[in-house]
Amino acid sequence: MRLLLVVILFAHSYLISAQCTKSYRPVIFIHGFLASGDTWSNAVYYFKKAGYCENYLVAFDWNSLGGNMRRTDSLLNIVIEQTLANTGASQVDLVGHSAGGGVARNYLRDSTRAKKIAHYVQIGSRKWSSEYAWFPNSKCLNIYSEGDKVAGTNGGPVEGAQNLKLIEEDHYQVATTEKSLTTMLNFIQEKNTSKPHTSTKRKIKLAGRAVTLGDNLPMSGALINVYSLDKITGDRKSTATKINTDKNGNWEPITLSKGIPYEFELIAADSTQRTISYFFPAFTHADPLVYLRGFPKGNMISALLNQIPRKEDQSVLVVYSATQAMISGRDSVSVNGVSICSPELTPASKTAITSFIYEDGDKVSSGQSIKQFNATPFIAGIDLNLQADQNQLLKIYFNGQTLTIPSKPGKERILLAVFK
Repeated sequence: MRLLLVVILFAHSYLISAQCTKSYRPVIFIHGFLASGDTWSNAVYYFKKAGYCENYLVAFDWNSLGGNMRRTDSLLNIVIEQTLANTGASQVDLVGHSAGGGVARNYLRDSTRAKKIAHYVQIGSRKWSSEYAWFPNSKCLNIYSEGDKVAGTNGGPVEGAQNLKLIEEDHYQVATTEKSLTTMLNFIQEKNTSKPHTSTKRKIKLAGRAVTLGDNLPMSGALINVYSLDKITGDRKSTATKINTDKNGNWEPITLSKGIPYEFELIAADSTQRTISYFFPAFTHADPLVYLRGFPKGNMISALLNQIPRKEDQSVLVVYSATQAMISGRDSVSVNGVSICSPELTPASKTAITSFIYEDGDKVSSGQSIKQFNATPFIAGIDLNLQADQNQLLKIYFNGQTLTIPSKPGKERILLAVFK
């Protein structure tokens, strides 16, 4: 287990800048329910611009679908110990979003382990009413939002902590918006004298992990084919760049061009797993946290996803928003001109970041919600017939961004459009 964590933490330290400052404390980021390390893509990019070395910014993946809390706590401690050993730091700063806040607060309950933590930042999570004598609230930053329909009244100000109250930001924006990141950076550095810089290079490096949704089990031995795409037709322009995941699901860095769309075709080593093609409109900067997710097995999410049809004449499309929810009345999201962001499909209370779009089997393309998704947080389902035809294009619009991809049979693959 120790070796596994070392690999996950430091396999992608290739982007460490010569300008980075090793006197900063490392930061451990903990994601929330159904999420993974890519929750922190914006934060890692922002902190690196402020002078952090990449291997000082660690995303901790944990099983949010029934994982054992004691085991999660033990794994987090190993990650912290490894980070301290590999950076030479005496303490780390800890950041938890949503359910990740519960993981972090549980870690701080132990007075000995809490000595390894200099500051704690809680984002969009349950507020606490009493402080630990060994870790006072003055060492904590609490970020919450009136627009967060997930934390709701369980969130709010914490007495004695530094509090940042946001107004409109949803449950995911509290962790990705620049105001949150600026406040977080200034809090944990105490005195931020760094000068952010932006790269003008036309080529960028990407790396990441392939894991199963929610439980974050590594997809070892998976094949990832990467293609550049034609902006107009979505057709593959290049021959595949082939990369394989290691035993921990990590995939090695690749160099791509800015400003053009790409397809990442994820083919699991397990032949029973469905092939998923991830489509990205464009990458604007280097990113070590590009995650590709396969379907999990043996949990509540797998039971839900196993109902997605495998048809020759229809496509299955997933629209995924990596940094915010899709909220009716605020956001504009459509597929081939049909809105998939409405009061029924994506109300603020749903906090939908993912929409599964396919015909639900009744042979009626209603455009209404698919009922089995109604009770699932963060995930919407939309009954829409997307014909799988070699001449058919899927044109996805998301708040000013557009992505065009060729329609493919659901039996062959799932099509997943990623917007940031």
